[in-house]
Amino acid sequence: MKNKLFLPILVLFICFSVTLKAQDKANAKSEKSITWYGIDFTAAKFTLVTEDPNLIVSQYMKSINSLIQMEPAKFDLKKWFNKSEVTYDLDQVNGFNSGIKPDGLVIADEHQISPDEVKNVISKYNTQGKPGLGLIFVAENLNKVKQTGSYYVCFFNQDSKEIVDSQRFEVKAVGIGFRNYWAGSVYNIMKTWLK
Repeated sequence: MKNKLFLPILVLFICFSVTLKAQDKANAKSEKSITWYGIDFTAAKFTLVTEDPNLIVSQYMKSINSLIQMEPAKFDLKKWFNKSEVTYDLDQVNGFNSGIKPDGLVIADEHQISPDEVKNVISKYNTQGKPGLGLIFVAENLNKVKQTGSYYVCFFNQDSKEIVDSQRFEVKAVGIGFRNYWAGSVYNIMKTWLK
């Protein structure tokens, strides 16, 4: 008797989980107010880049995040994510990124992070009391060999820090110079997400 009940209950649980996930993604798309927390590189690795890791940490990570705010016509968060209000909060991400140890940042292989690592990154942020959802890109692997950047695009509840929608993207990096090259991958993700 127990075995006969187990399968229908399991099927109902799976259907319920899929429905909730679909609702979460719908909520991420329908919410009109977001806080942009930037690109967090604390779990990322750079594959076979030639730039000095100390310079990457001390200069380039902040300049990539600044570029997105300084060029709103290109990195149009309202347009690419279909939002009516975007608030910027980059102080925290700049602080976390500046604390990265350069040793081991550049590696020879590909690098992947787990969903639990993504949750851990988001858990560090002070987000309470802000309206709407938080949006952050958690960088995974900036791979010069493949000429791609991979990131998790995460919408999360700012009160609970619970992830509402998290999608991994791996896209081409384009541009001249280190900053613009990797910022080009961020731009390509924004265009891809809307589709």
